[in-house]
Amino acid sequence: MTETTSPRAALETNGFVGPFPRFASEDTIGELREFFRDVLDNQPTHPLYNRYSVRDWHLVNEKVRELLTAPELVKSVQEATGADSLVLWRSKLFEKFPGDGAIDWHQEYGYFDGEEIGGHRPALFPMNPSGQWSWTLWLPLTDVSDDDGVMEFVKGSQRTSYPKRMVSLTESGAYVDPRNRIKSKEELLTRAKNNSLILDIDTRRVFDGVDPDRHSLDDLFDLLTEHCANLLAVVTEPFEVGPDDTQTMPMKAGEYIIFTERCMHRSRASKPDARLRLAVNARYTLGDTWVYPQRATGDTFDGSNLDISGHKCIPLLGEGFNQANAYL
Repeated sequence: MTETTSPRAALETNGFVGPFPRFASEDTIGELREFFRDVLDNQPTHPLYNRYSVRDWHLVNEKVRELLTAPELVKSVQEATGADSLVLWRSKLFEKFPGDGAIDWHQEYGYFDGEEIGGHRPALFPMNPSGQWSWTLWLPLTDVSDDDGVMEFVKGSQRTSYPKRMVSLTESGAYVDPRNRIKSKEELLTRAKNNSLILDIDTRRVFDGVDPDRHSLDDLFDLLTEHCANLLAVVTEPFEVGPDDTQTMPMKAGEYIIFTERCMHRSRASKPDARLRLAVNARYTLGDTWVYPQRATGDTFDGSNLDISGHKCIPLLGEGFNQANAYL
């Protein structure tokens, strides 16, 4: 975005806009960085979902909620999108450890149905699906350079729906191999049992009937890989992109970008000697969007295997909010 380009024009042209300057204090960013690092290290049970999850901590942690509903952020989202009503409906922690691979090119047309891991349960039902109605704000809690998982976008790609195909989960960007993070058999078995091993993947029964004493750690990893290889996920078909067609987003902690998930994006691999990258995103939708419509049928699980019966939206701007939603 140049000084003469408005946020709305930049978002409409490129599919993304920013970085916007940090508004939160360094102490606040540092406190949230430590909170989310503790979440990663200790794998607590999420009070809303009754199992470990990196989703929606803004619904239980007041500091996270204050950050993602701050007037400065709401103003930025409103100016960039032109929306006259907004709700915050989801947030998520995105970590990338040194040596983690890329999360490859992908785009999302706003339904968030879990297709990246083979799910087909739309989380959002827009009242006007032909327009734009869903946006993401991405805010790093650590400085992000080209070495440690920088975000990258294909400029203008939000106007094209790229072909996809189903592949083995282990061939997709949704699969983050835990070998880089797990150091003992006990940790591997515990995290598999409580579903904190691979993001959004149900691993509770992977090692049922397996005697860990008869297997090495590498053997157990091989069994896990074999299990995941039998699951399906969606990937984007290869496409050509020129060197001037993409833009990376190195950022300082506390800065943020806004983009439409329709814009093709990825996070690059992190070098082995890079720093741990921590970022949190916030997903906003129009106030009249129906969030988790499956709850009306008694189905309380979303496409990422989370029980969303206790989920709530946070109204931020305007009026005319969908009365079928639950609000905080």
